[in-house]
Amino acid sequence: MTRLLLNLIVFVSGAVLMALEIVGSRVLAPHFGNSIFVWGSLISVVLAALSIGYYWGGWLSERDPSFARLLVLLMVPGGMIFFLPFIYPPVNNWIASADFGNRLNPLIASTLYFLLPGVFLGTVSPYAIRLAATTLSTVGSTAGTLYALSTCGSIFGTLFTAFYLIPILGVRNIIHTLGITLVLMSVVLWPLARARAATRAPAVTAARTLSTLLIVAAISIIGEPQAWAWTKTLLEKDSFYHRIRVEEDREARYLYFDRTLQSAMSLEDPTALRLIYSRYTSLGWVFKPDGQKVLIIGLGGGSIPKRYQKDFPSVEIDVAEIDPEVVQVARKYFALKEGKNLRVHAQDGRQFLARTANRYDQILLDAYYTDAIPFHLTTREFFQLAERKLTPNGILVANVIGAVTGPGGKITRSVVKTLRDIFPQIYLFASRKPENVSLDTVQNVIVVATKEKRRLGIREIQKRAASFGGGLLPDSIRDIASAYHEPSGPDSDVPVLTDDYAPTDNLLHP
Repeated sequence: MTRLLLNLIVFVSGAVLMALEIVGSRVLAPHFGNSIFVWGSLISVVLAALSIGYYWGGWLSERDPSFARLLVLLMVPGGMIFFLPFIYPPVNNWIASADFGNRLNPLIASTLYFLLPGVFLGTVSPYAIRLAATTLSTVGSTAGTLYALSTCGSIFGTLFTAFYLIPILGVRNIIHTLGITLVLMSVVLWPLARARAATRAPAVTAARTLSTLLIVAAISIIGEPQAWAWTKTLLEKDSFYHRIRVEEDREARYLYFDRTLQSAMSLEDPTALRLIYSRYTSLGWVFKPDGQKVLIIGLGGGSIPKRYQKDFPSVEIDVAEIDPEVVQVARKYFALKEGKNLRVHAQDGRQFLARTANRYDQILLDAYYTDAIPFHLTTREFFQLAERKLTPNGILVANVIGAVTGPGGKITRSVVKTLRDIFPQIYLFASRKPENVSLDTVQNVIVVATKEKRRLGIREIQKRAASFGGGLLPDSIRDIASAYHEPSGPDSDVPVLTDDYAPTDNLLHP
């Protein structure tokens, strides 16, 4: 029976630790993004915690080991984990305000939240091995079995949290549940511990008191009325890819992914292009005014396809959006209405492009973020695929979050350098008005790549833009000239991006 219980404890502790690591990305993302720096910090802290825990657990196991003390090693991190949601919001705010840098911010936060409970959970396996090993000759097989069970638990915790818990429970409730799981398991197994009766009674009382407090607190938190009616937050939920938030004020409704504004819809006119960058992405029509098939990669709130559907009712529009939850949010909260000429596909943009038999006059890439870029949508191989799926005079438009010049422009220059290998002509438009921002400032930079060998001058671009109705393009034609920049600067400091080598996070945060 003892051996069976030790197997269970090792499995559960492994599952909880990896579940905590997975959900930890959602703890950090609203303030520090979802970049490789966040994941690198999480993985490093968990590995450091395990290393310390393995050593400490081995040391403890040599000093009068007992089943009761193993349960204490479970109960302590259980309490820490349970109370974590009360701590991390203000600490995240403090770290973000102090701003130690894109690398240190998530590393500091990960260390504060996950190192200590991870150390305690790391002690479980070596301590359990000491309790389970009956003879010296069986130590090897015992250690192998328990570490295998711990790894199986880690696999289960990873998949169950990523596939099911995050979309269903939400971050705070998951963390509370992980803490309660450890505490309750300690309490339930405590009567079976081989400890002296004199020391067991007060320990049981204390354990039961702690578990009762945690359960009452959990019920009060989980059952707490949502605050959206007071804050104008219409929706807040976790999907497989984002922490999605929908907010509303008196004028507009806003869609956020983690900490980044993705879309805005005017309450008076749901088809208006409220965010200025979306009007610059529409410059694609200046380069291909007779287009009849358009592919948009990245949906957000659907502002761009809704506008195109209104202004070009005969044009066929496909939208590829990797997150099915985003599609549902756009339909429910942002007045997205599909029809025979507007089709939304819940699929990765590159996979959709590879599988579709269609050829498009315009491919609009609107799937990049401020803090992270899906690297597989920036590479030479992807752009070669896009070029093959364009009509003979088709164009590609990409909304890149970066600067035009300076250190913040590395990602922009790298994307342009990659596109130059494939498309004859490249055009750049900085989408903020020149009086508000410098070229060294990170902003929405619209990159237009065309298959036409003849280059259009800015005067011709302005002349074509003037023929379109209001609301689709920037209000002032002069703004287009101010935003236009020749992509002729030096690019020796940035690489051509490939599927094999695409350091997008380092380029975004040099």
